[in-house]
Amino acid sequence: MPKQIAWLKAVAAGALSASMLAGCGSMPGSGPTSLDPVRMVNAISTDDVRYVRGAVESKVVSVNQLVPAPAYMEGTPMITVAARAGSLEVLRYLIAAGADVNARTPAGETPVMLAAFFGVGEEGAQSYARHESAMRLLVSAGASVDNDPHNYTPLAYAAYKGRQETLRYLLEHGASVNANVYDGVSWINTPLMMASIMGHYDTAVILLNAGADARVRIKDGPTARELAVKYQHERLARTLACAETLGPGEKFAGRCR
Repeated sequence: MPKQIAWLKAVAAGALSASMLAGCGSMPGSGPTSLDPVRMVNAISTDDVRYVRGAVESKVVSVNQLVPAPAYMEGTPMITVAARAGSLEVLRYLIAAGADVNARTPAGETPVMLAAFFGVGEEGAQSYARHESAMRLLVSAGASVDNDPHNYTPLAYAAYKGRQETLRYLLEHGASVNANVYDGVSWINTPLMMASIMGHYDTAVILLNAGADARVRIKDGPTARELAVKYQHERLARTLACAETLGPGEKFAGRCR
């Protein structure tokens, strides 16, 4: 499992601890008078926009404030906490107040990446819909659908989770299906590789139809097909073997099912 994704799971586990420590509800009055990091993270995670707005308006925090959070004790932008939690009201407020929609966690994850990863399996369909809305809200506000070179992308995170609707949306908005690929080599798992690790067949087909290059390999490492073989996804491995035989410009659709 990629290191960044392992960190994400630690963040998810930490949200409950924050809730138990801090409780719920907004502080009365115009806002807090000093920063309580645990209370702030809990407020963002529970979509308590009144508390967050009060803290900003009281100048306790800025909209781009770094706050210590589970797995990111050195501090991560508030908007990344909101994206991970699918906190739509807090996201709307932070965006309207001028927060950086491309801010990154210490691990290099963007808000769009976090919204594209979380929301499946955490709280069911309601959580999925909330995180999908968060991802689209961020993109509509100008957030990048890609990432800095040699970092995972929103498309890669969505592929790992098998989020087909998210994949299609990102692709329609210009996400690069072969990001970080140079001369057939990548230094980080491509979206197709992420789908192959998890055995998401239909997800892989979407990516191949969008132009994903099955011949790409990790620097000194495996191709997507080899990953599918490693994790015993036999049907996907056969399809990827076929995809590897296609020449430049040849369309995958209808050729390798």
